[in-house]
Formats: sequence, structure tokens, C-alpha cells
Amino acid sequence: MPRHSFWLAKLINIILSVVQVIIGLYIMLKLFGAAEVPFVRFIYTLNAPLLAPFVGIFEPVTLMDDYQLDLSAVFAFIVYSIVGYILMRLALLIER
Repeated sequence: MPRHSFWLAKLINIILSVVQVIIGLYIMLKLFGAAEVPFVRFIYTLNAPLLAPFVGIFEPVTLMDDYQLDLSAVFAFIVYSIVGYILMRLALLIER
């Protein structure tokens, strides 16, 4: 029985995981109103091209007068997750 490496699916999974972590950090930093320190600016800069197609789709929601949930970023997270899953499944079909 031949052993498959499934390198394409693994690569897609790694890229998707990195994108999810970056967007997840952005959502959490925005939600808790993180100060504009260098790390936060770095995360925001990394997110700019990822979130650009989704900016303005939804208005941010303010919770308990202090916390702001960026629904466009949450939507982007969901879309990237779905697209990544579909690409992984296609890669697995191709690599068989």
C-alpha cells in the first residue's frame, strides 16, 4: 500500500492555522481594547491585508460600553475557515 505524504493539504492546513491565529488575536485585542503597543500594532498590520475584503460589511458591536466586537473580522475568520477547509479537502482528493 503506497504511503501518501499529503504535503499540499498539510501546507494549506498550516497556512489556514496561521491566518486563524492572526485574525483570532486581532479579534481578542480589539474586543478588550488593547493599548497601541508595538505588538498590537504588529498584529493590526498583519491583519490589514487579510481583513481588507471584509471591512465595512458589518458595524462593530459595543458590549457593556467598554468592549468592541469587530463582526467583520469574525465574518472573515469564518470565511477563511470555510475556504481553507474546502481547499484542504480538494488537496486530499488531488493527492490520492
